[in-house]
Amino acid sequence: PGFLSPETCKELEFVHRSCGTAGYRPSVVSTSLPHLAATGCGHLLLPFVPIRERLRDAVESFFSCHFDLFVEFTGLVSWCKGASIGWHSDDNKPYLRQRAFTAVCYLNNHGKDFKGGLLKFQDGEPSSVIPVAGDAVIYTADNRNVHCVDEQVFYR
Repeated sequence: PGFLSPETCKELEFVHRSCGTAGYRPSVVSTSLPHLAATGCGHLLLPFVPIRERLRDAVESFFSCHFDLFVEFTGLVSWCKGASIGWHSDDNKPYLRQRAFTAVCYLNNHGKDFKGGLLKFQDGEPSSVIPVAGDAVIYTADNRNVHCVDEQVFYR
């Protein structure tokens, strides 16, 4: 809880609203670091660097794998009306097999900014995560953490 400050959440939301593009799935908007660099918005990368390092450190600390991790992807993703993703692990395709862990930071609050879009885990606790701005969720990317995002996020 409280991994990101409210100010940082707002700053990242601004970057995403300014630079987001059609995402990797229907009804998803994304802003990746390579996209920012390629579109002449490299100055907007600055807020990501310390957050990315803090997240990596938190994952390494929690899973006792200090100095072992390489960050594969950093980006902002909006799940819009109609978006969902079924049960899967984050290493479920050949090109994703190198993934060991996933870290998600929420920038908005469920029930205030949107409804739907809960992160649900097939096994273990918690069985679902209710997004709270600033909170981070970290988990293994393999089949020990099969998860989904429930259907349709509706912005008010």
